[in-house]
Amino acid sequence: MVSRIMVLTALLGALAATRVPGEEINPIVGKVGDFVLRETDLDRLIGSQPAEIQKQFQVNPEQKVDLVKDLLTKKAVAQRAKKDGFDRKPDVREQLSYVTDEFLTREYLIKVVLVGISVPEDDLKKSYRDNEKNFIIPESIKVRHIFVQATKDATVEEKAKARSKAEGALQRLKKGEDFARLAQELSEDSDSSKKGGELGLISPGKTNSEEFEKAAFALKAGEISDVVLTPYGYHIIRVDERKERRTATFDETREYLLKTLQKEYEQKRAQEYLEKATKEAGMEVFADTIVGKKGEAK
Repeated sequence: MVSRIMVLTALLGALAATRVPGEEINPIVGKVGDFVLRETDLDRLIGSQPAEIQKQFQVNPEQKVDLVKDLLTKKAVAQRAKKDGFDRKPDVREQLSYVTDEFLTREYLIKVVLVGISVPEDDLKKSYRDNEKNFIIPESIKVRHIFVQATKDATVEEKAKARSKAEGALQRLKKGEDFARLAQELSEDSDSSKKGGELGLISPGKTNSEEFEKAAFALKAGEISDVVLTPYGYHIIRVDERKERRTATFDETREYLLKTLQKEYEQKRAQEYLEKATKEAGMEVFADTIVGKKGEAK
């Protein structure tokens, strides 16, 4: 929260210094006291945020209203603080200098130091070769089921009735009835029954029933299981498609590799720049003095 307030304070200062004329094409979106916030100011502020934050505003524009309220509320308080001379207090001025330094450092790194960094295609391919064993796509199957509920708390009679219903469905399937149509008619899984019993693709360890998985992965594409008992009831399973375990291709992993290496390259460049800048500025940290011991600077 403190960090967020610090960043917003710095941004408000920047906005105040870059007001634009009150033209109809640039309407006012909010004001407080003598401070006016226009549409371009708001767009510029949102555009300076990380991509995921910008996307949130695109998906839910109502969040812009909350942002404007937040900005103007802080501006109102800041105006009162300045009127009272609070910003001229020595300890406050000191803290404001740290806020400014933090903001300038971050923005300078992002918009100057790290601009233009790109990952060579050869580096992407080398990273893929070096990590190919980690890009395993597990086997998966596309399944449907017909489900008849019978929990562990069900009575003997209820379980027998459920099993009988499942056995009846299996017999109808063996006689050639369509699985999807029968799932729509008989399955007690309301979500999947609407889609002909379809559960989509599943991979080992991704379901909550060991019994279901064992039976499903034992089937070949096009095969139908016998009645399978799980803690939830009785299932008849059909495998529509099998995808065997394989290694993802370079093209499939390229985007992931690009994001990973891009971040690594930027971190390396930033660290190198910080070390260079502090060295050139003659930075000294007296660690022993800080922790209460006498010693030399580090």
